[in-house]
Amino acid sequence: AAAAAAAAAAAEEEEEAARRLPLYLALCNRSPSMLAALLAGFDGASAAAQATVQELLPGLLLHLPMEAVTEVLLAQLRGEPDASPPLAAASPLPLLALHVLADRATAVGGTVPAALTAGVLGLVSRLGPHGGAYAVPLLPFLDES
Repeated sequence: AAAAAAAAAAAEEEEEAARRLPLYLALCNRSPSMLAALLAGFDGASAAAQATVQELLPGLLLHLPMEAVTEVLLAQLRGEPDASPPLAAASPLPLLALHVLADRATAVGGTVPAALTAGVLGLVSRLGPHGGAYAVPLLPFLDES
């Protein structure tokens, strides 16, 4: 009975977290730096929470300043103290963010910030073949930066 109660409580907590995620993402509009916590905690989140974030994040990234998203993403890629440990292989959320930023830049005929391209190339250099997936979204921009 205790195990069933604990499982029910965990499921309820997971549902509540999934309900709060859209609010958290909306707050990221006011403070893009909140994305750092989202990126850092993504891999440890429940499958339901990960699915919600992956569904809503692209829409959010279309409205945030490119420079702010780049700053947060670079911190994640480098593994800065406030972000998380350095990435060791293709993590789905930063990879999704890179695809969205590249698509956004392509749609407006622009480019991604040079700092982002340089940061991703540094990551690829550090990770070797495991980091190649991060460079793919930025390939169209490599000779521009």
